[in-house]
Amino acid sequence: MILTVAISPSFFENSFAQQMSPHQQWKKFADIDMLTCKSGYLLIQKGNGNPACVMPSTYLKLVDRGYGFYNQSIMDRNPEMMNDFMNSMLLNESLMSHWHEMMQNDPAIMMEAMGDWVLQMKNNPELLKNVLSPMISDPELRKKMIHTMKNHPQMEIHLKSHSVWMDSIHQPMMSSGMGQGVHQSECIWCPHNEDNSMNSHGTMMSGSNKIMDIIHHVWINSEMTKDMHSMMLEDPSHMAIMSNQMMEPILYAVMDDEDLREQMIELMLEHQDFMNSIRHENSETSH
Repeated sequence: MILTVAISPSFFENSFAQQMSPHQQWKKFADIDMLTCKSGYLLIQKGNGNPACVMPSTYLKLVDRGYGFYNQSIMDRNPEMMNDFMNSMLLNESLMSHWHEMMQNDPAIMMEAMGDWVLQMKNNPELLKNVLSPMISDPELRKKMIHTMKNHPQMEIHLKSHSVWMDSIHQPMMSSGMGQGVHQSECIWCPHNEDNSMNSHGTMMSGSNKIMDIIHHVWINSEMTKDMHSMMLEDPSHMAIMSNQMMEPILYAVMDDEDLREQMIELMLEHQDFMNSIRHENSETSH
């Protein structure tokens, strides 16, 4: 018995198109929605109308300088391109700094994002490590973290009723090289990433209106915004930058949830330098 499988002609056209350059595809199809790029590249339409396939970081620079145009329809029909594009935004410190400001200025978006993060962290404890590791490992962020914890009533009550925590803060300070900074190897629960800053990805371009237009276009698309926030949570390097800019709402979202508070305490107890900070802060406290 012979089975006949019907295959759309467009399947062959798209497969054939992937073997051609964007210019060759453009000559054949003359339709931007028919064009494709190989994996890892983004399709952009240049100022003269011609298409090109470029690296995600190059894409943002071309748009910023007016050499190309952002086309949402191209992204909508190619999820891989969309993911690569959003990752390139995520790796840009200046862009994300502006995004964080927009979050802080929009309570509804902030509440929705933090609520979604809480659900994700409860389902995957590794994500809680992504959030807390930069705060707990950096001496300056650690000070802000302790201050935020002290101002959260439920956290204070939870800590005082936690026998292991109370026993631990009254122990003598352990030798851990305090004041010398925290090395990745000393943090037994920190995510393993080479750099907790975004400096290695370079700085943003001019912050032009064209780039701001892209950010706001993504911002008003609820699905894209949700995806962006999920990508933030999954990236420890991004959380290092984000925690410096908006630590309080992040920590409050964690500490407002009883289960996450308990996980947070367990993670802090495992970090020697952080516990030394707490012991120092409570050196005169008695049981």
